[in-house]
Amino acid sequence: MSKISIFHNTTVKLVALSMFCGFTSASAVDKSTVKEKWHTPYDLYLSPQEAYDLKAADPENVLMIDVRTRAEVQFVGFSDMADANIPIFLLTEEWKLKKDGVHGAYRKSYNNDFVAAVDNFIASRNKDKSVPMILMCQSGGRSPYAASDLHEAGYQKVYFQVEGFEGLKEKEGPNKGKRVLNGWKNAGLPWSYKLKTEKMYFNFAPKAE
Repeated sequence: MSKISIFHNTTVKLVALSMFCGFTSASAVDKSTVKEKWHTPYDLYLSPQEAYDLKAADPENVLMIDVRTRAEVQFVGFSDMADANIPIFLLTEEWKLKKDGVHGAYRKSYNNDFVAAVDNFIASRNKDKSVPMILMCQSGGRSPYAASDLHEAGYQKVYFQVEGFEGLKEKEGPNKGKRVLNGWKNAGLPWSYKLKTEKMYFNFAPKAE
């Protein structure tokens, strides 16, 4: 490895570790730039790059959870930086029409087993509720629900990656309606369509008795 590469890797780790050590109630992303309805009890907000740097600096002791649905991680992509896929919402078979009466989407239901699944995941890593975690959803709308549940359950440090995996939709121009504005994928951060079995939800979901 070249001296330049060593210097770059060391710098990234030092910056991320300084972020990790310094975050308590503050965060790298200014709270005022985050939609009020997306505020979390922790007030710990990260951009995709900041989330990547924090995770890369200490991958064994900073855990990342992708809270999107199983369909999303399979067909849209998944970052191998994430340690687990534990959905905060689950897709149902119910079809919900939009206001135009023509288009629609499958309705999502709240995953009441989310915290229990996170508990199982944390236990599988021999960690406790003090372990720092980063949450990532599609574009920022679901992670706050997950953060609130984890806060109520006693988890101590949960970061919210505010742009999500896909990012927000373009409102005008040739890319109108497409998620090209921001997010993990659009930032050029690592992702793939390949899914590791050990990271999938069924490993952590509570077993029916």
